[in-house]
Amino acid sequence: MIKDMLLVFGTSADPLHKGHTQLVIDAVKALHSRGQKVARVILLPVFRHHNIQEGVKRSLPLTFEHRFDICHLAAQEIYQGLQGLVDRVEVSDLEWELVSQNNRPNFTAETMTVLRKRIDPSYELGFLIGSDSFTGEKPSFGQWFHWQDLIKDTALVISPRQGFQPNLEYIDYLGNIGARVIYLDELEVNEISSREIRERLEKGEKTSTLVREGLLSPAIAAYIEERELIPIWKEIDTTIPAQAIKEKLMENDDLETRIGKHLFQKKLTLGLAESCTGGLIGHLITNVPGSSEYFMGSVVSYAYQAKVNLLGVSWDTLKTYGAVSSETVLEMSRGARKTFNSDIGLSVCCIAGPGGATPSKPVGTSWCALSTPEGDWSYHFLLEGSRVSIKEQLAKRALEVLLNYLESEN
Repeated sequence: MIKDMLLVFGTSADPLHKGHTQLVIDAVKALHSRGQKVARVILLPVFRHHNIQEGVKRSLPLTFEHRFDICHLAAQEIYQGLQGLVDRVEVSDLEWELVSQNNRPNFTAETMTVLRKRIDPSYELGFLIGSDSFTGEKPSFGQWFHWQDLIKDTALVISPRQGFQPNLEYIDYLGNIGARVIYLDELEVNEISSREIRERLEKGEKTSTLVREGLLSPAIAAYIEERELIPIWKEIDTTIPAQAIKEKLMENDDLETRIGKHLFQKKLTLGLAESCTGGLIGHLITNVPGSSEYFMGSVVSYAYQAKVNLLGVSWDTLKTYGAVSSETVLEMSRGARKTFNSDIGLSVCCIAGPGGATPSKPVGTSWCALSTPEGDWSYHFLLEGSRVSIKEQLAKRALEVLLNYLESEN
């Protein structure tokens, strides 16, 4: 017996236009004609995109509230267009919810896993996706984050796209390994570009013109005018975006760039707790353009009080072991990870000199710690040189520890 489907349409479109609403309507009708009932449709606006190389996608968090509202208008249009074929069309803020919890972009597999747990198990979960992800000798879908998990619980409903002939052998392969794939080859999809709509409006064209051309609905056009979105888009689109972290690692990449690329690729975030280095590690991390995608921030907890109040280091730990110790630096790394809600916490402490040394802790005594999902580790170094040199050496050693973890982490 075929289960009723809950069909999800995820979109980063800004603005959502008639091409999108018509695609969803046509897809639902095509599924029904094939004997697959769609009980509900969920529009899922993307909060933050992993692809930061495209300026519009970088700006998604800035426009989420408006895109969310526009999706509600589109949901009404879709429901009316389906004339009772579905029980309801709704809009979900799940992407915003998940990203606000983990401070990093969400991937489709993660979103659908959460959604699967929240819906009635009697529904089949379907994801409407364009054929551009299934074209070419090596379709890009094969590089999606945890795509193997996605196909376990989610049916892939593929719609044609002009200029993107799907790799049918690859689609057959997905079916052979257990995926449910429905290719709606009967659909005729009109290619309408949100980017072109924005460009035309930013150049001074009236929304009424785009309504007459069938590109925007009257309701969405009115929303764009009433909320004055065109000046917002214009400011975003004319602002030069920060250079993206390139996906490919190069042999001549410096230490902090290699770290940045690994963090970006693995979709991990970093929080720092620095003592003696005084923010030097954060300075190095933020020398990499695009580092805001993975670097959450740094606490420079120089004094005991700051370690306790800002990072949650125990007074007992400080009194028993001292500020420069394995025990303290581990608590600092855990505190950084908790404070920034990051995947990784990196911390350092040292006796940089010329004062502060003891017989058991000479100048140059240094500690670094990592707090990660797999466990927490501390590392001891005995460094030599001037105060500034010791700080610089420790910052580099800490980054090397982080890089070693990232390169060994699968």
